[in-house]
Amino acid sequence: MDSTTNGPSYLTLRLLCANAVGMVAFLLAFLVAGEFGVAIIAAVLVGAIGYVASSAVVDYAAAGDGGPSS
Repeated sequence: MDSTTNGPSYLTLRLLCANAVGMVAFLLAFLVAGEFGVAIIAAVLVGAIGYVASSAVVDYAAAGDGGPSS
């Protein structure tokens, strides 16, 4: 699949958003709970939510690719 003809794929952007959210969740959960297992579970859950929620970031980025929107 050629991304130059079909437009950009924002999978990398979505994964970066999920990764950032997951890392923050891990750190916060580890500070609060003090247990590694709890922090991992929190990071995975919040990272998955971050991946789904990153569609708003992708929509914002895609709006800038096509020129001015109406």
